[in-house]
Amino acid sequence: MKIKLFNLKYRGRLLIIIGVIPLVSLLFLFRPPSASEPKATWLWNTQLIEDHAEEIISFAKSQGAKVIFLHISQNIDNEAYRQFISLASSSKIEVHALNGKPEWALREFRHEGDAFLLWVKTYNEAVDPKERFTGVQYDVEPYLLKNWKKDQASIVEEWMESVRVWIEYSQSIEVPIGAAVPFWLHEISHPAMGVDIPLSEWMVDKFDYLAIMAYRNDAERVYDISRLILAESDRKKKNVWVGIELGKSNEGPGVSFHDKSVISFVNETNKLEKLAGRHTSFSGIAIHSYDTWYNKLMLTKTALNNENK
Repeated sequence: MKIKLFNLKYRGRLLIIIGVIPLVSLLFLFRPPSASEPKATWLWNTQLIEDHAEEIISFAKSQGAKVIFLHISQNIDNEAYRQFISLASSSKIEVHALNGKPEWALREFRHEGDAFLLWVKTYNEAVDPKERFTGVQYDVEPYLLKNWKKDQASIVEEWMESVRVWIEYSQSIEVPIGAAVPFWLHEISHPAMGVDIPLSEWMVDKFDYLAIMAYRNDAERVYDISRLILAESDRKKKNVWVGIELGKSNEGPGVSFHDKSVISFVNETNKLEKLAGRHTSFSGIAIHSYDTWYNKLMLTKTALNNENK
């Protein structure tokens, strides 16, 4: 097997196995995070924090993740949340409480969204500052309901009512409140003060931040479908995370980076950071989700290690 030495300024001498993995991918796997490239990730498998907290935080820190959107499960003891958030805080990583169901948008089920906020408030009041959630995110997607197409107007109205209630209540928790939203939300209009305005503008106005589910596997396409919300958030001085997908998708080709190589993923995220970085509202790239992000990079690292044996 051929071995070649490369002299890298500021990085010393690095052994590269020719034909195994591109240099840029290696640098991505082991590079220290850049302060100018903050990232976030969704962590849905909450049980991981019980036995793999250090591994999660170590990985997040190595990849420059500054925020973890952590799904709240009632099957997890509060002590696990306390230990995980404390560990994250020591690495300067924020943890936002994440929850939501499509039906929470409806008046009938709004109380479940209320209970989520109450749980966060009660938890934060009972723990030390370093163990507190520093944000809340709602993932309420009523367009997944079976009757969405038929009853869209009434569902949207109830959705907005729910958001108003949650925003008002969140003021007592004193942490930022955000929402995961689809990139096409501007296609829905609603009457406000006698004028139809895009629902995306209304959401930008209400929430402290949005996480756009801009699931495409090309930087320019991701930016194009995120640009309207980014621009509106610039005007309103709000924050936006631009989300990309790494898991398998049933929505057709071009949606996820799942089948893309690590080097393609790295190149496209770098391009996206430059494109979206033009906006003052851009907080960074949010990667969906932690599990798929970790697995994709670790599989590449394992393949490299095997070839080196």
